[in-house]
Amino acid sequence: MFEYSFRKIAEFSSRNSGKVIIAWIVIFLLMAPAATLLFKETSYNIGSSIVPSTSMAQEASNYLSSEFGSSGTGSSGGNNSSFVLVTNNTNINSQPVTSSLISMISAENSYLKNATGSSNITSVFSIEKSTLLSVSSGMKKELNSTYALIGSINHQATQLNSSLNGTAFLEYGIPDYYRSELAKTPNKSDAYNYTISFIKNESLPPFELNYFNNVTHFFNKTKLSRENMSKSINETLSNNSFQEFMFNAKNSEILGLMESINGNLTLTNFNNPASYDPYAYRFVTSSLITALSGNTSLQNFVTSDLNISMAELVGDSFNLSQPAVSEQILPLSVSFVYNGFQKTLYMNPEIQLNPSKSIVTGYLTMLNGSSSINKTVDSEMTGNGFKDYPVIPTSYVYHQFVGYNNATLVILISTGQNLTTSQVNQIYTIAGNYTSQVPQANFYVAGTSAVDNQLATESLDGMIKALVIGIILSVVIVGIFFRSIYAAFLPLAMFGISAVVAMGINGLLYKYLIHGTVSFITPTLLLILLLGLVSDYVVYIMSRFRRELRRGNPKAVEDSGQWAGNAVFTSGLTVALSYVVLYISHVPIFSDSGITNAIGVVVAILAANTFLIAILKRAGPKAFYPSKIHSNAKIPLEHTMENVADFVIKNKGKLVVVFVIAALFGSYVYFITPTNMDVFNLVPSSSGIQAIEVVNDSFHGDFFDRGYVVMKFQSPLLSSTGNNSTEMERVTSVENQIMNTSGISEVFGPTMPYGYYVPFNLTGIPDSQKSTYSSQINSFIGKNSSFAVIDFQLSNLAWVSTSSHTVKTMAASLSSGDSSVYSVYVGGETEGLNNAYSFTASAFTKMVPILIIAIFVVLLIQLSSALTPLRLIFMVIASVVIALSISYGLIYYMEKLPLLIFLPMFVFITLLAVGLDYDIFMVSRVREDVLKGISDQEAIKTSIIENGGVIITLGTILFATFGSLYFSGIGIIQEIGIGLAFGVLVDTFISWPFFVPSVMLILKRFNWWPSRIRERKN
Repeated sequence: MFEYSFRKIAEFSSRNSGKVIIAWIVIFLLMAPAATLLFKETSYNIGSSIVPSTSMAQEASNYLSSEFGSSGTGSSGGNNSSFVLVTNNTNINSQPVTSSLISMISAENSYLKNATGSSNITSVFSIEKSTLLSVSSGMKKELNSTYALIGSINHQATQLNSSLNGTAFLEYGIPDYYRSELAKTPNKSDAYNYTISFIKNESLPPFELNYFNNVTHFFNKTKLSRENMSKSINETLSNNSFQEFMFNAKNSEILGLMESINGNLTLTNFNNPASYDPYAYRFVTSSLITALSGNTSLQNFVTSDLNISMAELVGDSFNLSQPAVSEQILPLSVSFVYNGFQKTLYMNPEIQLNPSKSIVTGYLTMLNGSSSINKTVDSEMTGNGFKDYPVIPTSYVYHQFVGYNNATLVILISTGQNLTTSQVNQIYTIAGNYTSQVPQANFYVAGTSAVDNQLATESLDGMIKALVIGIILSVVIVGIFFRSIYAAFLPLAMFGISAVVAMGINGLLYKYLIHGTVSFITPTLLLILLLGLVSDYVVYIMSRFRRELRRGNPKAVEDSGQWAGNAVFTSGLTVALSYVVLYISHVPIFSDSGITNAIGVVVAILAANTFLIAILKRAGPKAFYPSKIHSNAKIPLEHTMENVADFVIKNKGKLVVVFVIAALFGSYVYFITPTNMDVFNLVPSSSGIQAIEVVNDSFHGDFFDRGYVVMKFQSPLLSSTGNNSTEMERVTSVENQIMNTSGISEVFGPTMPYGYYVPFNLTGIPDSQKSTYSSQINSFIGKNSSFAVIDFQLSNLAWVSTSSHTVKTMAASLSSGDSSVYSVYVGGETEGLNNAYSFTASAFTKMVPILIIAIFVVLLIQLSSALTPLRLIFMVIASVVIALSISYGLIYYMEKLPLLIFLPMFVFITLLAVGLDYDIFMVSRVREDVLKGISDQEAIKTSIIENGGVIITLGTILFATFGSLYFSGIGIIQEIGIGLAFGVLVDTFISWPFFVPSVMLILKRFNWWPSRIRERKN
């Protein structure tokens, strides 16, 4: 329909060839700086780019961000860090391993501070060091206080016991000495003088003489016996004159002491340890307890900090030697402090004392003699394995950083900026330097920053490999077809122009208008598609140009532009429309390639119909140098294609039957083969992916990609009076529901803040720990307390089919809850993948009809026929289904690889348009001859003979180009490449030469219905 319009375009480009060439060169130079923008606007974060904006996962993500902050919740551990270093086969209970890892982390930290200006590395060692420094400071302080207190009490006990012992000697010893002297001599005066002399020699206190005189006064009136001496002592103590004397002499305390001794000891046992020691213990300790209990702060320190009674403190201090030495005081101090910290850390959800008492008390002993806590902590950490540290994290904290095998570590690195590839590599190199110290160790870099850098590098490398291979194959195939060096490189030159201009336009579009990013596969798909299509368009137009030159046509350029240029426009327009439909569908990962590819195709059409025409006008037959143009020379593969045409004419019915059978079998394979969204199994097994797999194996599940459930209640969970018990019980019910779902290993939420149930009213939690529990509980409750979040960890990797099934089952179960009370939103990587799959499948079923209608309208206008467009579309779809069934057999059934739903979607959309190219080229050629009055059969035969060689060449180029995607090394792109390559192969070598002409031969004049094309002979 637009043949004459394209003739005018060809005539304009031919007439102004120099200007057209210069214009394209100027456009090329203007777009060149912007061509790199698309790479800068490329996202390599698969997880963030795959979730549909209207999905539940995205809605959950929005709530998580607005209500709980970008850092996530209390259970997130290392999930949100932009850079992660993972170590494996590094058992931290081994002292050499621990020492090496601490040195490695220090080296990494030093490097990052120098390279980026700041560095914050969080690991189980940094947590341990911070904890041990804090606890050691408290231990040291408590140890010093306890040591001083025990020493003071022991000193007082020593003094009091000495006084008690001396008083007992005065009270019983002196009188008994007198009695024994009387037993030796009957002269009382001599006995008295001997005793007085003894008193003076012993330097006894002055009141002793008065006491002795009173005792002898009473005793001398009786018979010589101990019993009478005891009575005399009692009479003395109760004598008013003696008591008055003691009060006047300010010895009332001693009098009380003497009365106590008199009430508990006797003259016969006062110097017997078996009798004296128990009494002395009772008297001294009770006296000191009474004295010390009046000190409130001391009482609190003993009972609260040391978790002992005052009686235990005083009694144990008394039982030391009197006076006690440091070697005795220190162990008792250590024991008391250990006991105190057992209480202090009781039910602490984050830190605990080592279960081995000897390890803790040994550390306390060392701490006592330390002048620097920092040095002591450093020495303790490097000199022992983790299990021998005195204070250790609880299981909850420990397993945020260390796997259950104690040998896999997650080290979080934050620098405040994205790390470059060279910096990431240097971090990896520093870690690798320590493999000599830990021979079995493996190190992996992971996290957003690392994975993005790795995927960027691998994508770029893969794109370059695919392009290089595609370009080489294209040049070789075109060179062989035209037997020309010049012609071989002309498609490459056209590709260079089209690629730079298309990349520049797309880069500017995304940077300044769309303000978004494209997925990592978009540049590769754009460039490979352009390489294939541009090569096809150029070869098709040049082939027509060569044919016209051989015919001696003076208007060879103009006729080529009129007929071949129009065919290129028609096929290119269908391709562009296909990708526009893909773009507006908003399919994850691939939709942005829709607009970029559409722009690229439009640029290729414009370049082919203007720039190429201008070059051909200027070059003329020299475009095929060194080949020469001979009049009426044979077209490549003409004889072969003539045989094919005759075979098709003779066996058209059989071929249609074969086509139908192949289409039906292909449909069967297509519909029974499952597809999925297992994206991560089809990206290169980089260090980042390996890290995730290693962590999954040792952390009881996918630690990095924990899922979550956001609950939105009609009423708040918190109020000024406390927790809303009704709503909190509903939260507990949902937590249990999630925990009981097969395939889920851990759950964290408002009533499972540390992975185990904690009463929301904190019943049974010590007062000293309630603030810690409360803070953790509140981290799972939103800024608006009507929101709560529950985190869950899957037993398997988030992207595998088992996890997908687990989350589907859980989501379905949760959705059955009372929606009038609360709403549930499931989020996380797995739910995002599930949503992406459902969205893509739904979009796919909507896109195909839209695309069919759009292509039908274009072909209806171009071909002035209603039946032929329908036939073309149906046959291309059948070819695509056959090609996909072959791809499925290779990828899924033979290689046992997952089939992404993107494969059939992208292949359908691309080949529904690209696959029509060759059919359009054929139909356009047939229509051209029919318009000139040739019969349908002759026109079809001529089209096969004349177009066969060029279309097989075009198909081979496109097959080689799309097939080169296999060498990208990226599974997603490889699958797409395989599907596209087989699609082109089926269309080029089976459908186009055999099935399409067979159907056209059967339809005959109905090919052009309802148009009466023979009445419009030109």
